[in-house]
Amino acid sequence: MSDTLQEDQGGAYPAVYRNLMAVGLLGSCYRVHEDAERVNNAVEATLADPAQFRVYRALAQGIGGDASYASEQIGKRLDEVPDDDKAKVALAVSLMLAGNPEWKNLIENVLATSTDQVAREAATNLIQYLSTLQVH
Repeated sequence: MSDTLQEDQGGAYPAVYRNLMAVGLLGSCYRVHEDAERVNNAVEATLADPAQFRVYRALAQGIGGDASYASEQIGKRLDEVPDDDKAKVALAVSLMLAGNPEWKNLIENVLATSTDQVAREAATNLIQYLSTLQVH
């Protein structure tokens, strides 16, 4: 993530800008939703292409127990491009982190139907990681 926070379209972000990104994402993780939303909205408004930051934001909010942003933003992406299996995996991870059992359906769909090798690997790695947690 740090490389993405440091660069947008090949240019380096000033340190204060990277810090704002980090504060917004950490605020989402630590459930300071109102303040984090203000910071994250400001960051998104300045990005030429906020898509990648939105995925990070969705995951951070999932860690904080709230998958509504992921459902809304990644859901929009899936409405536009229903076969975006990477987006399905990102949404599934956010849902899983937030404790929403719907994540399983998305991962099963990717594993059953996807031809996107990267998405399949991510889905498989998620299942493998979760299975190691259950063993211990």
